[in-house]
Amino acid sequence: MNIGNELLIDIKHLCGNRWSVKREDLDTYSRQIRRAAKDVSKLRQSGKGPDGSQVLFPHLPYLLKEEVLISRKEREALLRLREEAKGYDAVVSIGIGGSYLGNQVLFDLFCGPYWNQLTKEERKGYPQIYFSGQNVDPVSLTELASCIKREAGRIAKRRMKVLFLVISKSGTTIEPVTAVRGLKKLLDSICDIHLMAITDKEKGRIRPLSEKEHFPCFTVPDGIGGRFSVFSQVGLVFASLAGIPIEEFLQGAQMVEEACRTEDISENPALMLAALKFIAMKEYGMTAEVVMPYGDKLRSFGWWYAQLLGESLGKKYDLQENIVYNGRTPVAAVGTTDMHSLTQEHQQGKKNKLVQFISVQHLPADLSVLCDEKDASGPVPMSRMLAAARRANEEALASEERMSCHIAMKELTPYHVGALMYFFFLTIAYEGALANVNAFDQPGVEDYKKILHEDLREYILGRNGVEE
Repeated sequence: MNIGNELLIDIKHLCGNRWSVKREDLDTYSRQIRRAAKDVSKLRQSGKGPDGSQVLFPHLPYLLKEEVLISRKEREALLRLREEAKGYDAVVSIGIGGSYLGNQVLFDLFCGPYWNQLTKEERKGYPQIYFSGQNVDPVSLTELASCIKREAGRIAKRRMKVLFLVISKSGTTIEPVTAVRGLKKLLDSICDIHLMAITDKEKGRIRPLSEKEHFPCFTVPDGIGGRFSVFSQVGLVFASLAGIPIEEFLQGAQMVEEACRTEDISENPALMLAALKFIAMKEYGMTAEVVMPYGDKLRSFGWWYAQLLGESLGKKYDLQENIVYNGRTPVAAVGTTDMHSLTQEHQQGKKNKLVQFISVQHLPADLSVLCDEKDASGPVPMSRMLAAARRANEEALASEERMSCHIAMKELTPYHVGALMYFFFLTIAYEGALANVNAFDQPGVEDYKKILHEDLREYILGRNGVEE
C-alpha cells in the first residue's frame, strides 16, 4: 500500500502469512472495522470525541487556511516569526511530553545535533536551539546554563539575547515551571532574557502573566491534546523560530488526511494498518510494539511515537466503563544501533511484540566506503548498508515467525515528515475506535501528579515549620 507514492506501507510480514494476521481475520472483524471507520468519519464531521469532548486534530493540516484552531491575528504573528527569530542569539524550548517530543523530532531532522556549532551565517541567521523543562534533573539544567554562559562570553560589546519559549497549557507543570525559574536564576544577570509562551486560551497561569508583562503568547487550541499538538502552534511556533518551513510540513499532513478519508479499508492505508495491529494484539498476543526507525536523525521519532501510542491506547476502561486494560507497550529503538542490543530479544524472546520499521528511501546525504565480504571487496554506499540491515532484520524476524511492518518515506523533508506523523495520528484514531476506548484523553497521567504535588507540599510545609 502507498499514499501518493510519498509514503510506502509494507505489511507483508504483518498480514497473509500462516503465523500473522490472516485475511479471514479481517473478515471476522469486518463489522468492527466498518464501525470504527464510521466513528472516525463522524469525528471528522462533528469535532467531537467518543465522550463528547472536542477532538479537532483533523483540522490541523488546514491551520493556516482556516480560523478553527487559530485566529487571524495569531496566524499573522506566527508567519512573522521566521524573520523575527533572527533577532535572537538562542532559543530555549521549555516543555515536556507533547510540548517537547514533537519539537525535538523537528529539530533533530531539520537542524541536527551540530546546529549550535554552526556560525550564525551558516544557520542563515537563525538562533541556537536548546531544550529544557523535559525533566527536573538539576545536573542537566545547570549544565545548560553553563553552556549558555559560555556562549554569552563569546559575544562582544552586548548581552546575549535569549528567548525562553515556554510551552505549557496549564502553566503549573513542575518540569517547565522549574526550568524557567532555574534558568532565570542562573542567567538573569548575564543574558537579556525574553519570554514567549504557548498556553491555554483562557485558563492557566501564563495568559494573565503575559498580559501583565507584555510578552507574546500563542494558543494551545481547544480540542488538541498534547500528543497531537505538533501541527498546532506548539510545533509551528518552534519550527518557525528554527527556520523550518511550516507550510510544507502542513501540506504533507493534508495529503495524508485527504488520502485516508474513505471508509473502504482496501483504499485506506491508515485504517488497514490500524486494523491489522489491533487484530494482532487481540488474536495473536502482540502486547508490545517496537518502533524502529533507521537512521540517527529519526531516533527521537521513536520517543514521539511511543507517547502517541502509549497515552492514546493504554486505557483501563472502555467507553462503557468496563475494565479492559487495553494497549500495547511501546518500545523505542533505532537501527542499526539497537540491532546490537535489542534484536536478540526481538528475535528469540517472548512472542508478544510486533516491530514497526521506518526508513527513508532517498537520504539527504550519502557516502561510499570500502566493504569486505568473504571473497568480495569494493565500495558500498552507506545508504545501501542501512537499507540492507533493515531488510535483514525483517527477514530474520520473519524466519522466527515474528510480525513486523515497514513504512518508508520517499525523502526526508518537512512534507514527508508531516505526512508520516499525521498518518500515525490516523492509525491511532482508527485503532482507538476499534478497541472501543477513548484515544484522546489520558486520565491515568493525573494519578501520579496528585501524589507528586502532595509530596512537595509536605516538604515545603516541613521546611517552613508549619504543622498541618
